[in-house]
Amino acid sequence: MSTLDNSIRCAGSFRDPSGAVYLGENCVYRTINQCYAEQWEQIKKTGFFESALAKKLIIPFEETDNAAAEQYKILQSPLLPFVSYPYEWSFGQYKDAALHTLDVLDEALAFGLVLKDATVYNIQFFNGKPIFIDLLSFEIRDIHKPWEAYLQFCKHFLAPLALMAKRSVSCGRMMETWIEGLPLDLVSSILPWRTKFSVSLGIHLHMHAKMQAKYGDARKAKSKVQSVSLKDDALLKLSQSLRYAINSLELPHDLQTEWGDYYNDTNYTERGAQDKREYLEKIASENAEKELAVDLGANQGVYSRFLSEYYNNVLAVDIDYLAVEKFYRALKKEAYSNILPLVFDLGNPSPNIGWANKERMTFAERCKASYVSALALVHHLVFTAGIPLFSIAEYFSTIVKKNGILAFEFVPLEDSQVQRLLAVRENPFPDYDLSTCKNAFSEYFEVVEEHQVTDSKRTIVIFRKIGEE
Repeated sequence: MSTLDNSIRCAGSFRDPSGAVYLGENCVYRTINQCYAEQWEQIKKTGFFESALAKKLIIPFEETDNAAAEQYKILQSPLLPFVSYPYEWSFGQYKDAALHTLDVLDEALAFGLVLKDATVYNIQFFNGKPIFIDLLSFEIRDIHKPWEAYLQFCKHFLAPLALMAKRSVSCGRMMETWIEGLPLDLVSSILPWRTKFSVSLGIHLHMHAKMQAKYGDARKAKSKVQSVSLKDDALLKLSQSLRYAINSLELPHDLQTEWGDYYNDTNYTERGAQDKREYLEKIASENAEKELAVDLGANQGVYSRFLSEYYNNVLAVDIDYLAVEKFYRALKKEAYSNILPLVFDLGNPSPNIGWANKERMTFAERCKASYVSALALVHHLVFTAGIPLFSIAEYFSTIVKKNGILAFEFVPLEDSQVQRLLAVRENPFPDYDLSTCKNAFSEYFEVVEEHQVTDSKRTIVIFRKIGEE
């Protein structure tokens, strides 16, 4: 019986002829094809893997038996709790992913190796920190050749980070359109003109874009590359230059976003806020299944933190880049390693993108939660995005497992926050009330209990998922 008999090949695993990735029930398998066998054995002899594993630079793995005839080896690694994509990361997460990639490159160089690709999709977040997951991205270095992945690193890491820092933090979502990285000519045209005089951005983005245009013809590029003479330490210096460029990028200190300071603008009394938290923590503790919990509209994670005490992993997702950034920075200083903050627009969820629209999965395909909280959130979807309650109920049913819990906070029409949303628009859903809401959700969920928040007209409804997965 083959190790892969009960596993599923990842739809996005087809670009590298060295091997492929398969999802098992509790682990990930990575096949090594015969064409990479000699390279793999040479790399193993260098001692790189032992060193990189000790420094927690790469995903842990072990070799397994039962490889098929066309395969040389099969590697087994832990199954990640959740696979995230760069267009779902905050600025700080993106920056840490870039620096981690350079850490891996530097480690490889120390053992006479090099990264043969530098795609952002080689990075995931595991136990609160970035980890490099593509174990077949290494090759023996030829010191007479330039780093072929340099352009890819600039397109996948430096370009998005530069736009986020210099133009708008929301530019991170541009990676959702360009799966192969942002075009440097476009990035160069969007960046402020003064960045052309920056030593790092001027060289790695603006001049790089010009060189790419000039030598876009592969025949011209080949002759140019062949004329370049590299010293042994040239690639290490390039890595140091890229590291300087990444480290020099920061978000503006005066950056403000709509929900980045949410907790200073709520209409809960102190008693109401305490009652809401204590009730929801009780619900979480009573329904803990030790799997995945998702806090929709998490902002800076007030409720995500106590969820992490009852669930192995917590996704804390919010539409606001600054709120997610603040939460990520806070978590780096705290003892929470099982919370993953992500930027996520519930009104426009991450889609299927890439080849045949299958390389990158939707949020719902990646998320099967035992517990989902949607607190003071749905009225925004209804009155800002114009999404009816029955559609919201249908979508929520796709991310909650059968028998899973949905903690839902209903905010009525007379609430001041709803009135603020309706101040400049007519109410498109005049029948919006608690009864209508429960009826819309009844096709997918059953009501377990209800709780009136102290000093508030808001109601928390605890639903349980019924029907199929």
